[in-house]
Amino acid sequence: MMLTRHLFNFCGALAALSLLGIAVLILSQIGLRLMGSQIPSADDFAAWGLSASIFLALPATLIRGDHIRVTSLRQLMPERLGHIADILAAAFAAVMMGWVAWAIFGYVHESWTYNEVSQGVVAVPLWWPQSAMVLGSVLFALAFAERTLRLILGLPVESDDTNEQGRGE
Repeated sequence: MMLTRHLFNFCGALAALSLLGIAVLILSQIGLRLMGSQIPSADDFAAWGLSASIFLALPATLIRGDHIRVTSLRQLMPERLGHIADILAAAFAAVMMGWVAWAIFGYVHESWTYNEVSQGVVAVPLWWPQSAMVLGSVLFALAFAERTLRLILGLPVESDDTNEQGRGE
């Protein structure tokens, strides 16, 4: 499970780099527009960077416990019943995200099969930027599956930045 934790954190770093890329792109675009020029297809690249940052950040955010979740009902349950509810919720999320990953993979596969390219000035094969969605959603499903297994085994499910061992709370 340590390998997956490192993989999830690596994807989180890629998400941060995507955000940095968007910032550099926007600042460059502002500067170039002041000089009467522009970056071709900058809007497309910014949108792809945003999509990559969102999807790639999902698994790292889950293992840190930073996703928004409603715990009101969980707090009202007895501890044992609440633990079972956590397991069921994580397992359901793993199955649903597996289905989402499969659907996204099919979408990207179609882009690849039909050689779809972007409509902007720079013709980019669409499966390149869409691949980040596949990677992020597959790893998010894996992160939920790992969370389910950790809950079943009674292991800590969330890690923090201060603990390099991947052991949380």
